[in-house]
Amino acid sequence: MKFEFSPYIALQVQDYEKAVEFYKGVLGMDFIDAKGNDTYLNKDGINFVFEKAGKAGMVFFEFKTDNLPEAKALLEKEGCKVTQQYNRHSMMFSDPFGMNFHVWEDGAFPENP
Repeated sequence: MKFEFSPYIALQVQDYEKAVEFYKGVLGMDFIDAKGNDTYLNKDGINFVFEKAGKAGMVFFEFKTDNLPEAKALLEKEGCKVTQQYNRHSMMFSDPFGMNFHVWEDGAFPENP
């Protein structure tokens, strides 16, 4: 089992449409794609996913793994907690230091660009 940095940084925002316009218009991010409640933007080779959310301000990194059950067991052993399970291939974790991150394995998001 390994962890690989996913090529996305995710941001959850409340005023989704205005936030996307701000990051495109003011900060110059390039539009890549939009699917459901997610908009994909890029700035200087870094991918960002803006997610429509009820609570704003959560920014998190994403990690891809080749074995999510094994990754979950290791992370929980090290003091992490699952804060949300999206499906059997995708989970949000909180680490013992107050940070949140998303871990997913192939099959979690076949529709992503």
